[in-house]
Amino acid sequence: MEKSECQSCLKNITTLKCEICHNSCCKDCTIFIDEDVFELVSMLPEKIFDKGLCSNCFNTEASPIIEEYKEILEKAKMVNVYDTDQTQETYKMPRHEKPLFIPECDDREETLLRLAFLAAQKGFNTLVDVDLQATKSKQPGTYKKHVWSGRGIPLTRIKKIR
Repeated sequence: MEKSECQSCLKNITTLKCEICHNSCCKDCTIFIDEDVFELVSMLPEKIFDKGLCSNCFNTEASPIIEEYKEILEKAKMVNVYDTDQTQETYKMPRHEKPLFIPECDDREETLLRLAFLAAQKGFNTLVDVDLQATKSKQPGTYKKHVWSGRGIPLTRIKKIR
């Protein structure tokens, strides 16, 4: 840390550097993005975390990424999900897309939300033939735990099937 003038408030105090534009910024004006605020933090690009950003770089670089993430997450929560047991409801729905796959998650709900997030990110609002699997995993020095994985085929829901 060095002593120079803050780009935002123009105070002459000990400052930090913005990780993107490298301008001086005091601790009060520096914006840090906390990972704990996001449900699916792994779905966001890593370049916005663990960095101190000035308000200008936050507004131009990080804010659009965060807004897009929030929009996709809201769409993901509205995705229709049909399990492999519900083939009677979905057998006439065309399956043209390749299946989406989530390799490792801590619980069932997170796996399902990640699948829905990927589908919403690609512009789909329905997942069919969703198959969630739990396998027991033993890490050295830890207890056994379930590791979840899942797959599903994304498609746009047809309004009425005749």
